[in-house]
Amino acid sequence: MRRTTRIFATAVTTVLMALAVIPAAQARPLGEPGNRCVVHPSAVGRATASTRIRDDVHRLGRPELTRYLNRNPQLKLQAERAARVATITVPVAFHVIRKDLTVGGGNIPRSWIDDQIEVLNDSFSGATGGDRTGFQFSLKVVTRTTSAKWFRLNGSNKDIGVKTALKVGGTETLNIYSANLGNLLLGYAYLAEDADEVGVLDGVVVNFKALPGGPWGVYSEGDTATHEVGHWFNLEHTFQGGCTGPGDFVDDTAPEASPAFGCPVGRDTCTGDGVDPITNFMDYTEDPCMFEFTSGQGARMQAAWSAYRAP
Repeated sequence: MRRTTRIFATAVTTVLMALAVIPAAQARPLGEPGNRCVVHPSAVGRATASTRIRDDVHRLGRPELTRYLNRNPQLKLQAERAARVATITVPVAFHVIRKDLTVGGGNIPRSWIDDQIEVLNDSFSGATGGDRTGFQFSLKVVTRTTSAKWFRLNGSNKDIGVKTALKVGGTETLNIYSANLGNLLLGYAYLAEDADEVGVLDGVVVNFKALPGGPWGVYSEGDTATHEVGHWFNLEHTFQGGCTGPGDFVDDTAPEASPAFGCPVGRDTCTGDGVDPITNFMDYTEDPCMFEFTSGQGARMQAAWSAYRAP
C-alpha cells in the first residue's frame, strides 16, 4: 500500500488480462535511440549514501521542448493552468517479462502492479507532499510473456524485438515493461520529445525488483517508475547542467552540482539558490527520501503532453 505521507528525517507465451481495449501501436520509424535515462541503484537494499553513478542519459543534442515553448509562449501559460486544474488520465499497459512462473523469475504478483499504479497516482497528484501535476494513471492491460531470452532486458537491440511484439497504443499510452535488468540497473526511459523518432522503443522499463513489494528495500517503493515516468513526460534531472546554465529548464527546482544519493538532508552544492532538491523525484536519492514534483515540473509535463503525447 502506498503511503500518503513521507517520513523525511532524514517463441513466447503472452497472456493478456485486458481491462479495456487499447488500439495497436501505429508504426513509426525507429531512428536512433534518443534521450534514454538509465538508472542504477547506489547500494541495493541499504539506506546508505553512495557515489555510484545511477544514471546515463543519451541525448540527441537539443532541448526540443524548450525550443517549442520559446516559439509558442501561450502553451507555457496553458500548461501552468492545466497542472493546477486539469486531470488527464493516462492509459497504462503493463508488460511483465518473466523467465519462468516464479516471482524470482520475474512473474510478479498482480498486487505489485496495482501498488505501482497507486504509487504513480499518489506521486503525480501531490498526495505524497508535492505539487499536483494534473495527471492520473489508469491500468488498461497487463501482459505476461515467458521468455528467458527477453527476461534480461538491458537497453540493447533486444528492446526492439520485445517492444515491437508487446507495445500497444500510441504516444499517449504509457507502456511499462518489468524485467531483469541486472543487479545494478533500476530502469530506463525515453523523453517525450523523442517519442516519434524512437517509435516502438518509447516507454518505461523497470527492474521487477524495484516495484513495490520487491526485495530491494529502499529501492522497492515504486519511485523508480515515478522517476522514469517523469522522463517520459520530458522532465530532466534536477542536477542537469550543474550549478550553471538552464539546468533542468524548471525555475522552481534549485540547481545542484551533482546527483544526491542516500538522503543528505541540508545538502547545498550550489551557492545562493537554496538547498539541493533532494526530495524531488528527479534526483537520485532513495525512495523514502523523494516525495515531490514542483509546480514548474507539472507545467513542463503538461506542455510536453500537449506537444508530443496528447491523442
